[in-house]
Amino acid sequence: MQSQNKSPIQGDYDTYAPTYVWARWAVPWVVEPLAQSAGVLPRGAAVLEIGCGTGNYIWALFDVRRELKYVGFDVSEPMLHQARSRGSAITFVHGDAATRFPFPDQSFSLAFAVDVIHHVDALSRFFDEAHRVLVPSGKLIVVTDSEATLRRRSLTRFYPEILPIELARYPPMSLLHKEALRAGLHFVSQEEATRQVALDDEFLTRLEAKCSSAMRLMDPDAHAAGMARVREAGARGEHWLSCYDVLLYTRPDVDVSGRGHE
Repeated sequence: MQSQNKSPIQGDYDTYAPTYVWARWAVPWVVEPLAQSAGVLPRGAAVLEIGCGTGNYIWALFDVRRELKYVGFDVSEPMLHQARSRGSAITFVHGDAATRFPFPDQSFSLAFAVDVIHHVDALSRFFDEAHRVLVPSGKLIVVTDSEATLRRRSLTRFYPEILPIELARYPPMSLLHKEALRAGLHFVSQEEATRQVALDDEFLTRLEAKCSSAMRLMDPDAHAAGMARVREAGARGEHWLSCYDVLLYTRPDVDVSGRGHE
């Protein structure tokens, strides 16, 4: 559990929660690969979202397959309050993705984390805990950004001051694969989830609200200059390029250390 002294990240999300719930949304190009993995699970299987925030993605999966069991956890109580306000069909609990996950061993067939891993300093603990709570043959999906997608996406193009912030925050793919393997998780695949988004008024409003956490780390003048560039691009009929990397890992029946079932 999180200590009483909040981290800067937690404090930011606690304050931002009412804005986050409408400024961020479950984008279909990320929901699709999550839904593919959820789609093959047997009825009643349990799905976990790690660092669920306001629950955008786990609620989106619930809409796809309502006969599964869904659980989300997050370190921010205000974010969880927003998630719970949508209904009681999903269980939301308090927990820290950088410490022990608040669940028994082998509780979930699928676990996923969207835009969370760059907030986790203790990557070893994260992957150890993911391995622990997954059933044998269970899957872990990490949605994040590689250096390639960080450089390609429109967020960097329109707000170039964000790139060094993001490069300092996001762990390289090689480190994620190394830590996953050490924890006993097998790397299965890496794919890009990309889509062109219209620069309409609704999207511009979300950018104004600093929907990306990196935007809230920028100088206000740099953010204003970026907004001007986005508006100019929208007037020219351009679109916003959204890019993510979707990493899929699995917990084998017999893990890489030969421990077998725990």
